[in-house]
Amino acid sequence: MLSGIDRERWRRWGWHRHNFERRHRHHHRDRRRYALQHRLHNVFSHVNAANSHMVELRDVHMQFEEKTVLDGLSLKVQPKDRLVVMGQTGSGKSTILRLILGTLHPNSGSIFFKQFEITRLRRRKLQQVRQHIGMVYQYSALLSSRNVRDNVALPLEEVTDKSRQEIDEIVDQKLELVGMQDAKELLPSELSGGMRKRVSLARALVLEPQLVLLDEPSAGLDPVIASVIDELIISLSEKSRVTSITVTHEMGSAFHIGTRMAMLYQGKIIEDAEPEQFKKSTNPVVAQFLSGSTEGPILKDSQDAIAKK
Repeated sequence: MLSGIDRERWRRWGWHRHNFERRHRHHHRDRRRYALQHRLHNVFSHVNAANSHMVELRDVHMQFEEKTVLDGLSLKVQPKDRLVVMGQTGSGKSTILRLILGTLHPNSGSIFFKQFEITRLRRRKLQQVRQHIGMVYQYSALLSSRNVRDNVALPLEEVTDKSRQEIDEIVDQKLELVGMQDAKELLPSELSGGMRKRVSLARALVLEPQLVLLDEPSAGLDPVIASVIDELIISLSEKSRVTSITVTHEMGSAFHIGTRMAMLYQGKIIEDAEPEQFKKSTNPVVAQFLSGSTEGPILKDSQDAIAKK
């Protein structure tokens, strides 16, 4: 039996050993994290000449149960492009964004962000790579229990070791960029749709990404506010010098935002051009989509697909 003094010594020794091991683990974890971040910083600062594209999708196939969404899709996005992907509702536009972000895995094909093949990255490295990609979700995806400031701060709190003061300074800067600095104490429920979209943009930019993905950024907004959001996207892209990929089926926003346009139809990109060339496309599907006509291959193909079922 241990005496009272011996038990106290044993307890203290165990406590010191526990704290030593905990500090040792944290030290090595922080060293590994720093080393990986340092390697990623070097990689992103010096693009491999073998793959100078910001994003590339090669022969990507994606199927959900019996429905084929992407059928051999290939697409390249150059640095500083503002690419807009257009297509019918349910055609797979948002699926492309989720594949680039790595939240979906294709049935086959390859997806690259710079020289990183997203489809082959392990979870930890994928999480590091995602820090260079900002995402603006269709309905903003703000946390209802956190105010504006805390929603924007969330990525910084999750993946950086910055102090509270540093985080607050960055958040204030981004909120000022989107004109929301006076609303930082408000909850999402107290914001209009346009205001929520602005906050979502600020959050997407808070880690200084090289690529921003935007899913239907003007969805649910009236035409005036939609135009304001479009102008904000253009302004932020130019100021931050980021590449952006926007998916939408709204013509006004598409031609306002885009420096390049791509048309997704039946799982493939059938047209990829600058806006003025895109408007002059001789592809009957593109022509019908732009005109909004009920006459053409889009409705015919839909009817044929229904008839086959």
